Amino acid sequence: MHEGPAASVGGAEGLDPSDQPDHGLDLEELARESERLETASAEEVLAWTFARFRGRRVGLSSAFGAEGCALIHLARAQAPDVPVYTIDTGYLFAESVALREAYRAMGADIRVVEPLISIRTQAERHGPDLFARDPDACCEIRKVEPMRRILTLLDVWITAVRRDQSDTRQRTPIVGTAQRPDGSLVVKVAPLARWTRRDTWAYIFDHALPYNRLLDEGYTSIGCEPCTRPAEGDERSGRWAGSGKTECGIHHL
Repeated sequence: MHEGPAASVGGAEGLDPSDQPDHGLDLEELARESERLETASAEEVLAWTFARFRGRRVGLSSAFGAEGCALIHLARAQAPDVPVYTIDTGYLFAESVALREAYRAMGADIRVVEPLISIRTQAERHGPDLFARDPDACCEIRKVEPMRRILTLLDVWITAVRRDQSDTRQRTPIVGTAQRPDGSLVVKVAPLARWTRRDTWAYIFDHALPYNRLLDEGYTSIGCEPCTRPAEGDERSGRWAGSGKTECGIHHL
């Protein structure tokens, strides 16, 4: 069911019927299904996804936030072999790496994708601490470009985005699209879009799932170590604090 390499590999979110279909992708059908699934549970959205796209390349992405951990558990209950793509920017907290490996030890098919250049090479080309001087450029190199490569391996991208995480995510559809580098489209499914933070933690605790222990220390969203602080506003306010930046760019593909 789920194809793709088993090793590491070096945005329109809404649906516009005027977009070029990908391999016969029916965008009007997906828009109808997205509306229908507004009242469905996360489990029902996943069941629809795995059934509708049987035989296609279906995969999750996760940075192992609380919602990502819940999504991995939910998806593997229906499709134990579903691949989980995750980006190691080189700036991850040690706790994030340990959590990733804990889910690998639980049997999840974790596929780590890294930027094309090391932090050292990045510093040689762009100067040190690019994250502090131009966080958009740093995210482009260390997160967005790796995600573009992941999308070339997928026909369906399942993400753990929730609408209540920030203002920028409030209009996330249950079923949308993302764009590959060549302009073709990938189906993008957000089974947890309607979940709240409370729903997320209830699921984590009900199923005794491992989660990032930094979330017990005032952090509410975990990204790269230099750009993540304990939150003081909405759930993602600790990311790129003080910069006006709220998204890395992955969910604008």
